Amino acid sequence: MKFLDDMRTTLVVQALEQSDPGEVVLLDEDKREVGVTAGAPLAKNLSTREENTFLAERAELLGLRASTRHPEETRWFRRDPNHHRFNWLAIGLCVIAVVIGFLTNELGPQKRINILSFPLLGLIAWSLIVYVRELVLFFQNRDRLFRDGWLQGLIRFVQPEVKKPEPKNNSEAAGILRVASQLFADRWREIMTPVTGTRVKSLLHLVVFLLSASVIAGMYVKGLANEYRAIWESTFFTDSSSLRPFLEMVLGPAARLTGENIPSVAELNAMHWMSGKTENVTGENAARWIHWYAITVGIFVLIPRLVLSFLWRWRGSRLLRTLPFREVSPGYFENILSISSGAALEIRVAPYSIDLDDNTRRAVRSCLETQYERPVEITWAPGIPFGKEDEIEVPEDEISIIPLFHFASTPEKETHLALLQNLLGVGSNPVDENGNRVHMRVEFLLLDTTAFNRKADSFADADKRRGDREKAWEQLLEGSGIEPLFFSQDQPYRKPKPNDS
Repeated sequence: MKFLDDMRTTLVVQALEQSDPGEVVLLDEDKREVGVTAGAPLAKNLSTREENTFLAERAELLGLRASTRHPEETRWFRRDPNHHRFNWLAIGLCVIAVVIGFLTNELGPQKRINILSFPLLGLIAWSLIVYVRELVLFFQNRDRLFRDGWLQGLIRFVQPEVKKPEPKNNSEAAGILRVASQLFADRWREIMTPVTGTRVKSLLHLVVFLLSASVIAGMYVKGLANEYRAIWESTFFTDSSSLRPFLEMVLGPAARLTGENIPSVAELNAMHWMSGKTENVTGENAARWIHWYAITVGIFVLIPRLVLSFLWRWRGSRLLRTLPFREVSPGYFENILSISSGAALEIRVAPYSIDLDDNTRRAVRSCLETQYERPVEITWAPGIPFGKEDEIEVPEDEISIIPLFHFASTPEKETHLALLQNLLGVGSNPVDENGNRVHMRVEFLLLDTTAFNRKADSFADADKRRGDREKAWEQLLEGSGIEPLFFSQDQPYRKPKPNDS
């Protein structure tokens, strides 16, 4: 199914991109080139179907590039249709149900059956209880289906596994791909649980259908070569007058369908088998009782179970075609579509005396998207070393740039302020190598408080230390029009309110 493969590929690439913020496996130019090939820039007001098509084509192309560069580590990208246990489970359960059903009946070697101990009577009672529960379960929301109970264990057993990359090397790319494979596997299992659950439910109803049908078939086959006599005995029904209403309720509809009636009290008395008083009790030919039970089981078990099997299969098909794959980290898809349609805010971040890692990149993106309240497309400028504040790479066009500093650094006019002034075009180096005036929009200053907070938390006056350092940075920026944004990798960024001090 192409739509399923498209969803899977989209989630595979999503897991990879989110595990690779440093763009080791998929480079920035890969994403840009692939986006154009897939149809970017996107037109406005695209339908959800058109957006999904773009996402799938983009993912397919990015996955191909990753697979070409790392063929061994990306084998888990491809879906193995045979790598699951559901078909074997279905075949095994159906065969077992047929065998057990055929062998399980009350037509024993004594050629005498008790009309109250038919195994089908238990199947009917059990099925009626199940139908009530199924009525409630069938209309439950997708997110609440099969989230607990024994069925969840069976679902996990039959769900296809994701091949994990073999640890043949310890390169950075291989490590990223291993992390991505686990992230994808967890998400795919979660999103596919309701679909797999419906298939399991459909199978279980089919198994009960085959079990019940086999019990009936076994009785008819044995009855062809032998005459069986119907009797009754019971611990709870002591006389025929109390038994007949029960039989009327259970077997009455089937009897009327055959044009007959449940035997009278006198006829039932003649079938009553009592220990020590059985010399003259021969019962009656069991044929009509077998027919009545077969019809009753057909009405209350076979038809409902077959219908439920088809209904759960239909529900599974519906769930499969409406998999909420874009609800898995929706910000990721919103960001891609915004970038591809030109709606994302382009920002250039210039780290000063900082070695960027994946956690810092993620924290910066989260901070800026929260601050601007929209997706951002970040271009990472080359790092500016300490002492090189006047050596700034100038972009071709005027662009918004945000310097990134360590909050733990003591703010200094000779370094930090000099860098900001050069970015604004009013410092000691206001022109580029061609003599053109450098002028960039610097609205914010990013300050990573992670290291400072982790160290300061061990001090009793941690809050005071943080407050003093924040004031020092604010004093350095006073009159520049630049607002400091304090963020940490250890907690979500909170956009300051206008009255925040």
